[in-house]
Order: sequence, then structure tokens, then C-alpha cells
Amino acid sequence: MFKKVVLSLLMVLPLLSCPFDEEDSAVTIDAYKAISKEVKSGDFIKAKEEIIKQKELYEYFGKPLYLSLLKGADDKNSEEIKKMLDSSLVLEIKELLEKVEKDFDSYKKSRLLLIKAKKHLKVLTKDKKSYSLMKGLLKSLGNPGLMGMGKKASDKEGFLKAKEELLVGLKHLK
Repeated sequence: MFKKVVLSLLMVLPLLSCPFDEEDSAVTIDAYKAISKEVKSGDFIKAKEEIIKQKELYEYFGKPLYLSLLKGADDKNSEEIKKMLDSSLVLEIKELLEKVEKDFDSYKKSRLLLIKAKKHLKVLTKDKKSYSLMKGLLKSLGNPGLMGMGKKASDKEGFLKAKEELLVGLKHLK
């Protein structure tokens, strides 16, 4: 029993490494929704307050992104704010996919990261091709099966191809 607990903890530790990484990736979605809500209601003062609350998050993606969000709020430019918020989701998806590529052979971690990337994609776009590519990314992981039953081989080349195609498709949103 003790070994199982220790092993479980060791599997979770890598997920806690980056402040806006796997564990906190919903932070980006929550911030996106909160800011979008204020912009839609036309309250750019509250939108700016939300942006300032998330300063650390948006500076993580680059100071210019954060400054553009602030300028968009000051100028009451909802299109600029939307563009920068979309950009933050694209950057988050890209980062998650890069982590999957790095740890491709770790099925559980890679699957978790892809599911989180899919959540970001769902907020970002309704494009059926993007969802199809995400499904292909998940499929490329294969399946270790349960005690050898249902095992499917992974396909890293298929993953890399689908990843590149998805990121190219999202580039126009960035």
C-alpha cells in the first residue's frame, strides 16, 4: 500500500512544476471567460480590473500580450482584447502540445495534457477540423491497455503531423 501511495505521488509531482502549467491551465480559461464577460457587458473598467488581477498569467505569455490587453481596455477596444485573449489560449495549447511531445511515451501524463488542451480549444473555436485534429492527437497516443488487453501502439509521427496542422490552423487566431 505504501509503495502505491509513493508511486502515485511521484507521478503527480511533475504536474506541479510550472505556475500556469498543467494543474493551473484552467486559470487561462477562467480569466478568458471573466474578462470576456465584462467586455461583452461593455464594462471596460471591470475588464481592466480582471486583466490586472491576472497580470502574472498574461505576462507569463509575454509582456506585450499583457500590455495589449491593458491598452485594449483603456481604448475600449473589444476586438483587440478578444484577439489577445485568443492568443493566450493558442499559446497555452501550444505549450501543452509541446509538453506532450516531450513526454510522449508517458501515456497518462500525455493524455491528461491533451485533454486540457482540448478544453482550451473548446473555448477558442468551434472549428470541426480543429476538433478532428485533436481527436487524432489523442488517438496517436495509442493505449497501453489493461494487463495487455486492448493495447494499441502509439504513433509519434502521426502526433507530430496533427500537432503541426492544428497549430498552423490556429495561427490566424494568434
